[in-house]
Amino acid sequence: MSSATVVLVSDSHLGRNHAYFQDNWEAFLTEMEILKPDLIIHGGDVSFNGPDVPDDLRYAREQIARLRVPWVAIPGNHDIGEPGNNPRLKQPVTAARLAVWHEVFGADRHVLDVAGWRLVLLNSELLGSGMAEERAQWEMLAEALAGAEGRPLGLILHKPLFQMTPDEAEPNGSCVHPGPRRPVLALAREHGVRFIASGHLHTWRRFDFDGTDFVWAPTTAFITPGRFADAGGIARVGYTVWHFDGDSYSVDYVQPPLFVNFDITNWSSQKGSSISLPPLPHRPR
Repeated sequence: MSSATVVLVSDSHLGRNHAYFQDNWEAFLTEMEILKPDLIIHGGDVSFNGPDVPDDLRYAREQIARLRVPWVAIPGNHDIGEPGNNPRLKQPVTAARLAVWHEVFGADRHVLDVAGWRLVLLNSELLGSGMAEERAQWEMLAEALAGAEGRPLGLILHKPLFQMTPDEAEPNGSCVHPGPRRPVLALAREHGVRFIASGHLHTWRRFDFDGTDFVWAPTTAFITPGRFADAGGIARVGYTVWHFDGDSYSVDYVQPPLFVNFDITNWSSQKGSSISLPPLPHRPR
């Protein structure tokens, strides 16, 4: 059985007119030139404010296209909005916003067979949305897990399923809603999913719950250290490197020396959210 190195990177928040985090992305591109992984997976929030500024998605796509290895991406709430009656940033996921993602990035969910593993990448912003696309995604998930033909399984999505325990309430947009969370976990248990990886919280964390390995990927953009302190983990920038070899895998957190930990706690408290920051246009080098 073959082996592969896969990078899971997340929450880059790239924008042509809000280029606060471009320097870290430039450093990430340099890192990938050296590492040359077999595949890069972007776990969502590729863009700064994709739901309201479609050009942010187009700019993010241009930036990811600078990678010289194969890559795929799934959307986050900063790309297409999020489900629920009262989304934190007042940007509900809609068919129109999802259509922009499809136009710019293509598929919003993927089934990848990598080095003998099956990796299922979900669009977490459909979970609990009630959209027709959500029903199609449930069908895809069930079929992908049932048809794995003995391959070990992993799930990747933008939002974590929960912070501490599966029976907790959905805390202000930080996790998947409890309603769809339960069937995802039930399917994962039924089919023996080995790990569930996510981004969104800008925190590196790895923990075991009921025999499943949960991994939170860090961000390349900014940190808010006090926001999820109770959940544990490390609120630092970086990315994760996964090595798949036979039916085993390992995962490492990497914080490159040229990455800057932009702490926007004060900005967010003053402006209300990161998307309210004033313009800072990208100036190509």
